[in-house]
Amino acid sequence: MTPSPAPKTLIALAASALLAACSGSDDGDSFATPLVVADAARACAALAGQGVEAARIGEPTGGAVVTSATLKAAVADAPNAGGTATVLGTPEYCELLVQIRPADPAAPVINSQVNLPTSWNGKKLQFGGAGYNGTLVNGLDFSRAAPPDVPRPITRGYMTAGTDSGHQNQAGVEIFAFALNREALVNFAYAAYKKTHDVAVALGERYYRHKPMKSYYMGGSEGGREGMVMAQRYPGDYDGIVSIDPVMNWTGLQTFGNWIGGIRQSAPGAWLGGKTQLVHDTVAAACDALDGIADGVVSQYRACKPLAEAALAAKACPSGGDEGPGCLSAAQLAVIQSAHAGYRFAFPVANGMQAYAGFGFGGEGLAGNWSNWLVGTAPPTAGPAADGINQVYRYGNGYVRYFIAQDAAFDPLAYDPAAWRERVLQVSQWMDATDTDLSAFRARGGRLILREDLSDTAQSPWTGLNYRDAVAARMGAAAVEEFFVAYAATGLPHTSGGVAAGTANAPAHGIPGRVDLLAVLEDWVEKGIRPAAHYTLTNQQALAPFATIASKPMCRYPQYPRYQGGDPALAASYRCADD
Repeated sequence: MTPSPAPKTLIALAASALLAACSGSDDGDSFATPLVVADAARACAALAGQGVEAARIGEPTGGAVVTSATLKAAVADAPNAGGTATVLGTPEYCELLVQIRPADPAAPVINSQVNLPTSWNGKKLQFGGAGYNGTLVNGLDFSRAAPPDVPRPITRGYMTAGTDSGHQNQAGVEIFAFALNREALVNFAYAAYKKTHDVAVALGERYYRHKPMKSYYMGGSEGGREGMVMAQRYPGDYDGIVSIDPVMNWTGLQTFGNWIGGIRQSAPGAWLGGKTQLVHDTVAAACDALDGIADGVVSQYRACKPLAEAALAAKACPSGGDEGPGCLSAAQLAVIQSAHAGYRFAFPVANGMQAYAGFGFGGEGLAGNWSNWLVGTAPPTAGPAADGINQVYRYGNGYVRYFIAQDAAFDPLAYDPAAWRERVLQVSQWMDATDTDLSAFRARGGRLILREDLSDTAQSPWTGLNYRDAVAARMGAAAVEEFFVAYAATGLPHTSGGVAAGTANAPAHGIPGRVDLLAVLEDWVEKGIRPAAHYTLTNQQALAPFATIASKPMCRYPQYPRYQGGDPALAASYRCADD
């Protein structure tokens, strides 16, 4: 579809706003003062029905169209209905709902949302998705894992964007089924995020008469993978990226999940049901105090492995069979050892990868961690994922049946990647974000911040940390320090914003988990302020004035927070250490 020309009134309004608000200049990173759109209601309404032609979009499409343009009134900060939390508001903004049409008529559309604040700081932020996507990311979220008193990016003046990645979840249809269509799979892999970026830039330019001067991507888990994909596939599009617990070795993760969560635990006596607390207590006894304090958090993650492995081996049931909750059968111990060792393919997949790193140690007994991701409430079964099975198998199961076998009835417990080598490699080339050559991203001045939560069992935190090491090995440590930093947050599960005080198997004060990495990225990109050796993670009250409950350092990898004495709920009681 050929885009409709912007109305003259809109051009005049936006141009005059640009001259008035920016004093005729900007600093190259953001406006000296915000660009304020005059008569925003009229300007917003003028975008309804407008299109972005396929030629302006960097991956194949049938063009894009704005299906709805609505000026949203500002909403003030206010307590929630129960009076237990303060909900931060949003500014006045133009909400654009957009459909990006497929090149293949049989493929689903991509639904995207673009939000254009009336008072714009000259920057764009794109939010990543979660899981297998299929639900519209509306772009109105907070900075990922930021403290509760940090305003939303749109309130800070960002134009924002998000997408469902080109498929829509439906009741009664497995969330993986979209992968039977090639274009839908490629959209989920990488193309939908590029398409959304290009459409958002085009519509923002039409509204403001100015392109974004800085463009950022932020996401965790699947959204973290997307951020890594942007740095590797589209290095010219983004000035900075925050990636939290990215599922970047995606083929490895799903294969590992199907194997460790399904194939291995389906063997007689191998399911880990009822053994999570034993594993948690055994690892804590071996490793908790290595950081100077026995507080329920394994922080010395590099020294823990041999000690935890030996302690777990000592919990073997004498008969080799399952003798109850106090010991591990030979089959269960083999599963646990495999969970920490990871998975190895019989052949290399994309970018020469042949292995998937295993899980770290610590936090196994935190609510929703092993119990949800690795164990579940029922042993794994063949076919469609049944209620109660662990999540790594649920996700890996769907990958095997829909992405690889392309057959919903295929038995994932009989899966051998070697029998599907060509298909595995093709999907890996689409999905995986494991290319260690970031030279183009570095050359354009891009900056990348990685955060790994070290008690993550939705994916291995070592995947991202090993990737950082591999990039340094390829490009040189000094070169990588210029643009790519990694942080290790100890004791926290997948994409955690902190573990609350009073949680079982955690310190009484909880485990702090919140920090605003978008602000760190802004300072690095726009002001040249290099990220610090550590940042303070906090847990805060949800109700204003958001009093701090606990704090702890998040150290630059490979350091860890070592207790020095004092109140263990205060960051000042720790230092980032190497030993």
